Amino acid sequence: MPRITVNHFACAALAVAFCVFAAPAGAQQEAATSPAQVAHPGDSSVVHAVPPRTDSSSATEAPRATRARRATATVGGTVQDSVAGKPVAGARVELLGTQYYAYVRSDGTFSMGNVPHGVYTLRVLRMGYEPLTVKPFRIPEDVGKLDLSMHRAMLALSEIVVTPGYFGLLMPSLATPQTLSKEQLRTLPQIGEDIYRAVARLPGVSADDFSAKFNVRGGSGDELYVTLDGLELVEPFHLRDVGGAFSIIDIQSLGSASLTTGGFSSEYGDRLTGVFAMQTSDPQTDRMRMSLGLSVMNARLTSQGGFAGGKGGWLVSMRPGYLDVALKLTSVRDSIRPRYYDLFAKAQYDLGAGGRVAMHVLRASDTFRYLQKDDPNIASDYASNYAWLTWDDRFGSRLKQSTVLSAGMLDWRRDGDESKNGLPAALIRDHRTLDRVGLRQDWTFDLTPNTMLKWGFDAKHEAASYDYFSMVRDTKSVGSSIVDTTVIATSPGTNRYALYVAPRVRLLPSLTVEAGARLDHNSILDESIVSPRLNVSWEPREGTTVRGAWGHYSQSQQLFSLQVQDGVSEFARAETAEQRILGVEQALPLGVSARVEAYDRHTTNARPLYTNSSAELWTFPEIMWDRMRVDRTESRDRGVELQVGRSGAGLMDWSLGYALASSNDVVDGRTVPRALDQRHALHGDWSLRPVSNAWRLSVGGVWHSGWPYTPTKLVLDTLANSPTQFVVHVDRTVGDLNSMRLPNYRRVDARFTRYFETSRGRLSAFAEAYNLLGTRNVRGLWKHIEANGRNVQVVTGELDQWPRLPLVGLTWEF
Repeated sequence: MPRITVNHFACAALAVAFCVFAAPAGAQQEAATSPAQVAHPGDSSVVHAVPPRTDSSSATEAPRATRARRATATVGGTVQDSVAGKPVAGARVELLGTQYYAYVRSDGTFSMGNVPHGVYTLRVLRMGYEPLTVKPFRIPEDVGKLDLSMHRAMLALSEIVVTPGYFGLLMPSLATPQTLSKEQLRTLPQIGEDIYRAVARLPGVSADDFSAKFNVRGGSGDELYVTLDGLELVEPFHLRDVGGAFSIIDIQSLGSASLTTGGFSSEYGDRLTGVFAMQTSDPQTDRMRMSLGLSVMNARLTSQGGFAGGKGGWLVSMRPGYLDVALKLTSVRDSIRPRYYDLFAKAQYDLGAGGRVAMHVLRASDTFRYLQKDDPNIASDYASNYAWLTWDDRFGSRLKQSTVLSAGMLDWRRDGDESKNGLPAALIRDHRTLDRVGLRQDWTFDLTPNTMLKWGFDAKHEAASYDYFSMVRDTKSVGSSIVDTTVIATSPGTNRYALYVAPRVRLLPSLTVEAGARLDHNSILDESIVSPRLNVSWEPREGTTVRGAWGHYSQSQQLFSLQVQDGVSEFARAETAEQRILGVEQALPLGVSARVEAYDRHTTNARPLYTNSSAELWTFPEIMWDRMRVDRTESRDRGVELQVGRSGAGLMDWSLGYALASSNDVVDGRTVPRALDQRHALHGDWSLRPVSNAWRLSVGGVWHSGWPYTPTKLVLDTLANSPTQFVVHVDRTVGDLNSMRLPNYRRVDARFTRYFETSRGRLSAFAEAYNLLGTRNVRGLWKHIEANGRNVQVVTGELDQWPRLPLVGLTWEF
């Protein structure tokens, strides 16, 4: 059957890398005159020293450029607590619509360096404080007036994080190693500028070089609950025939995201390991904005704007991939044709009083072709379509709700054949579909300032169809008799619903407790499971937070995950797990913070797994010689994670993480390590930027223990041995499950990003080296027997992860 190698994609990257990069020239920006105002939440009026501008430009719009020589001024100042007069260290000061930002130092000062003259909106954010806005902010007129003060805001009960293992992403008000800012996330070394690959650098997360799908604390990627703007996504990956190399979500369209690696509360369910929740950006409504991007792996177009006087906004993001074009520029002459694209669009409208409605559409499409005479062939098509309506609203000051009404349709087709010795050796026809409609509501009611009640429901109706046929012929046998045929045609359907309730109480100013319970029902097996949960957050002193979680979790077999390719026609019972997690976060001097967390997850009623023992990227793995069924009965994942670092405290950010973990299954009464079990793992990231934020250099490294693998056994059978004839037959069989270990994995990546302010917008360019040192990392081993005359010998070899890859790209925002 067809096999994809590293060379196919590595050569494509090399070819495109030298065709993309260009160094643009900067341009100038005009000065403008307009009075400054300081706005806090709740301000009802604005007093101008002079009449405001009446032209059509907005204060949130980056200044327009002229052809004159660039005029700049140094922007800096102080930020203090309005009552205590103490510095608000870690606050983020930014000029909206530009790359200029800074974090407040421990002495309360900040500096953005030299900023072009013009009119801006300045915003200051810090967790625990009300947002502060200076609008409009003039340069150079207002640069000497930046002695700012922030009002403390009582942290709402709903804003307290009670879940350990929580990582905030793209959140400007947070600046700790447990978060990744927009600048950090978008400039981390990563293949394909992919949100999934960026998240894979966090503690407790592991991933293969070839796949964007990551695993959380030993659990598979299928055990992660993934949402986009409140909608649950199913297998959100491109190039599924080669492991799902990229996600279908454009990182440039995201406004925030969060990853919870365990102990999630009761509003989430039907998953065992964690929650990955993504939210798209709110459109900027002052004018129409465009962003064009070009990189080695794909192109990008993003557009946004407003309507109805700014009450409404829209956002469109589209990415076509062109690996098929890249392959034509390389020495790889195989007829591999991978094509893919994704399209996201949303329109939202503010109802007033905190209410908003929004319509979203997401489409992803893939085609993969390998058609060549006398070679295995494959033709696959994957289409994922979603449409959903969201409604968020408040009823008074204490009651709020969020509603998601959705519809989705997936249509996957995978066909192939192979011939040997002029006879058909294999034939595959695989077509499956899924239709889903759903309604979800989440409610929050503030009973008192220290008591809150959460409740909600999630209902889905799903209908799937499977039409699978495979035929494998033994071409070695006389007469080429058929040895295996699989035919399954079925159309299952189910109704799923879930109910949850979770009261949260602030027992003390430093102690918050949330107890919850969840009911999940699946009609296809008439199965109902109740899952109790408990989450606690305690701050024994300023700068120290202790979080703990205990709970029961379950995951039913998804309607679209029936393994008909392995002859399975019935659904299995739900898997269940009990989790215990305890974590401590500590703020340290000089802007450094640390986190340590211990977890234990015990899974029972584990379903059998169908997998391949070798590391080959088979396009039809179900008919290969190394296919096996793993009859596990339970599993256990344990570990301790440590992370320390500094973020937002200067021009240099860094973080270092270490994890000691074990992930094991119980198979036939024996404890067997899971395929991605890594006893030790070390991650490190470091970045440097100038005061002006004109560029950013990021370097990352990863090291982990070698993963387990299943060795191959060779069985030699002598068919003829005479003075005139010597014939042997070799069979490959699967050895003891995960009984051997690969060598340790290590990799260093680097990325340099440069920003240019031009007369027509902002241009950013990056150059990246994935696996900078060209380290050879082994992802698997192979062996077979070669016969030369009567001499028979065993030949072995290694399958490698990605080699060194040069990656470049451009983004133009205007």
